[in-house]
Amino acid sequence: MRIHLYLVLILLTASCQPIAERLGASAGPSVAFTYLDLLYSDNFDDARNWMTYAGGDNLHMALQDGGYRIWLATRQYVWTQLPDSYDDVVIEADVRQLSDFDHNAYGIACRLDPANSGRGYYFLIGGDGYYSIRWSNGRSLDVIVSAKPSGLINQGSSANRIKAICVGEYLALWINGQFVAEARDSRASDGAVGLSAVMNYAGKAVEVTFDDLKIWRSALDEHGG
Repeated sequence: MRIHLYLVLILLTASCQPIAERLGASAGPSVAFTYLDLLYSDNFDDARNWMTYAGGDNLHMALQDGGYRIWLATRQYVWTQLPDSYDDVVIEADVRQLSDFDHNAYGIACRLDPANSGRGYYFLIGGDGYYSIRWSNGRSLDVIVSAKPSGLINQGSSANRIKAICVGEYLALWINGQFVAEARDSRASDGAVGLSAVMNYAGKAVEVTFDDLKIWRSALDEHGG
């Protein structure tokens, strides 16, 4: 288990080169996916699986009260990742915001660089009710699906279940059991699964806790949806 963090001047940016294909908005996903075998499950009750990190007055990451908690009080994005690599997967996790300030982002990541550079895909929601899908180049979080509001997100100090689909070039985000966004992107085909938090405002903090993380091997049905 490894963690890393970067200080960046612009955390959430527009992509300069739109490699990703944003699929058209619709009431549902354009393809169906299948849950195959369960590859990993974690209720965060074993400290051996996750690293504890204390970054002075700005960052704490640790198992606490039956979950994995991230507290970030500086203008950064941080992530923590499992050591194993996966290719085509569905990832689900419960995440609860504990902090009062709602203008933040947090969620799960797939296909993170095993070298721990931060490169990979991030599926994020915020306490203000917005969601997005991002690509990290190791320095900033660039847009794949731009931030949009959704009534599916429980705002403020609340819990949400996030699901990310990373199969082939297909990426999709589900919130509390409902589809919200999809895209296609070819920049990474495999990598680690991780957890992330983002704070884009100086002098503010985000605190979230993750629980019930599951990773399934998955496949697409291009004729479904």
